[in-house]
Amino acid sequence: MRVLKFGGTSIGSENQIKKIVKFINRNNHKIIVLSAFSGVTNLLSEFILQSSKGNWIISEQILNLIHERHTNIVSNLFSSKNFKKIALNKINCSIKFISKYLDKKIIVSVEKEILAQGELLSAMIIYLYMLEQEIDVAFLPALKFMKINKHREPDYNYIKSKLTREIEKHKGCNYFLTNGFICKNHNNKTDNLGRGASDYTATIIGNVLNATEIIIWTDIDGLHNNDPRYVEKTKAICNLSYEEASELAYFGAKILHPASITPAQNLNIPIIIKNTMEPDAPGTIISDYTTNNGLKAIAAKDGITTIKVKSGRMMHAYGFLRKIFEVFEKYHTSVDMLTTSEISVAMTIDNNIHLDQIIKELSGLGETQVEKDQCIICIVGDYSKNQNISIQNVIDCLCNIPIKMISFGASKINMSFVIDSENKIEALNLLNKYILSNGPCLANNEQDILSN
Repeated sequence: MRVLKFGGTSIGSENQIKKIVKFINRNNHKIIVLSAFSGVTNLLSEFILQSSKGNWIISEQILNLIHERHTNIVSNLFSSKNFKKIALNKINCSIKFISKYLDKKIIVSVEKEILAQGELLSAMIIYLYMLEQEIDVAFLPALKFMKINKHREPDYNYIKSKLTREIEKHKGCNYFLTNGFICKNHNNKTDNLGRGASDYTATIIGNVLNATEIIIWTDIDGLHNNDPRYVEKTKAICNLSYEEASELAYFGAKILHPASITPAQNLNIPIIIKNTMEPDAPGTIISDYTTNNGLKAIAAKDGITTIKVKSGRMMHAYGFLRKIFEVFEKYHTSVDMLTTSEISVAMTIDNNIHLDQIIKELSGLGETQVEKDQCIICIVGDYSKNQNISIQNVIDCLCNIPIKMISFGASKINMSFVIDSENKIEALNLLNKYILSNGPCLANNEQDILSN
């Protein structure tokens, strides 16, 4: 069994949907995971925000955009009046549900139900279109099998049991369609795996079914060695290890959800990132195999806040760091980077929701400094050889850009540093020019084996 995931841009128009349905119909035995149509989740999030503020006129305008987006796709997609009518009725039901909250402050449980509408609609529309094309497809509603526990981790035993049962209901079916992103929580309420987490859905399904491979179809030909939005002439990386891909995804490579690596890695299932616009391009293969020593790629993560705590009580004191991290645990805020000296500790976070409360409690432990609008630059590669030269080259390359923090040694494949966000684009381009190798991305036998 193969698992295929299609992102929002891959299904963002009726022409794209027709294209991917033709592609899907080439081979048998696939599970297809679908995101919402591109931009729809952002519109739903903005609707929730404006409704909570009481801006009902703006909320209504957003809702009209959501309705128009889906009805336009349906109107141009279907040739059968019957299937078109069913799809339009489903859209109207979703819009009617959302419209109940046009000018209301929305509680969390309802917020999750509203956010789910994007994936519910996209999967339903494409499922109906595949039926119209007389394709042997079954729909597996994600809300019937995808579940997270109280720690917001996948409940693998539950998922495997329920998903297997759903598939058994449609024995002999060639294709199975399901929703990405959405799930039930431990209270059996509608929830989700996090923004951009349809990748995560695909790898969880791949894990519980022990898939042969997981293919993430997107709008770019694999993970690149730098951010193509800010740097010219970046290159797709043919092969990455699970560890390398995890570091890049977590520290800013938007092409893949950070949590999606682990489920595949646990069973050594290759993840292949491909471009729906250029399906014959080799893409990136993520597996336990990697090629080429040296530096591989650069990623940047914006929206970072640094917090520094300085205290003489820290010197030779055990348990001091524990007290600091208990504050972050209390407010469910994770730390990305950490550096320490004898009397101070510096940390980065990417979630400022509870920043004021965190700073108030940390101030009781020592002098506290906060700096917002920071950026983490992550350079992934093999630092086992000539590592001192690599570090020195990076520092020399960025000699005119102040480095606020640097982390190296915890991982053999990652060096990260913090700079002001305003210097990000300059830093990425300098590192691309002077640090990354400009050699060609060569295919290899292992890639050919994995892609067959």
